[in-house]
Amino acid sequence: MRNVIYLLLTSVFMASSFPVQSQVALNLAMGANWKPYVYIDEHGQRAGEDLLLLNRVLDRLGYQLNTENLPEQRMALEIQQGQVDVVLGAAYTKAREAQNFFSVPYRKEIIVLGYRHSLHPEIRDMDINTLLAQDGLVAVNKSGWFGAAFKQDTLAHYDSNLVHAEGTHRRMQLLDMDRVDAVVGDSKVLQAAADEMGIDDFVIAEKIIHETAVHFMFSRARVDAAFMQRFNTALLAEQSKLRQE
Repeated sequence: MRNVIYLLLTSVFMASSFPVQSQVALNLAMGANWKPYVYIDEHGQRAGEDLLLLNRVLDRLGYQLNTENLPEQRMALEIQQGQVDVVLGAAYTKAREAQNFFSVPYRKEIIVLGYRHSLHPEIRDMDINTLLAQDGLVAVNKSGWFGAAFKQDTLAHYDSNLVHAEGTHRRMQLLDMDRVDAVVGDSKVLQAAADEMGIDDFVIAEKIIHETAVHFMFSRARVDAAFMQRFNTALLAEQSKLRQE
């Protein structure tokens, strides 16, 4: 899993002698850099494709969005414990569905191997298990979700050759220093990090590890089906507007 992003949902009720609707603030907890989806820009402001879409949807629904940083490993743990209210870029799993609602999918996530071609050109045609079976070292966020095959085959059989590194920047640092042969992550996130760090020989391997649609994921303890229907309607409308702009 690529770096995952979280929203904590809180209700703030206005005190008044007249009936009023509650105002809801959504607090987005995010990793420092998951570019191009969500990141801190050169002015110290939050930016990114997913954040823009979420802000537009919530604005349409009359919600306010606040943000804070949260490490990837802590975010993953809180998902497992059911303590996360809303998540960006969430892959659907049956286990998660028991505690959460999923929005309609809003983009694809493609998980791949990235490597330095000048050092390891042989990786181009390899799948991850072949590389690991040849005693290759691969940096990955082990708490992420990269599909059932990765969990059941790759993690189960090659754990000692998988170097846990939290955060895309840290994984790319290990690659740049040739401490690992390859890294695992979302193709667009890895490429953006390589461009930012000036890793000119960075290449995405041809074989995809996992491809899936991703969703906004809401805790069932915080929202209901009626909210999800409104959210999905607004999400589809905003996606249509963005395609026309």
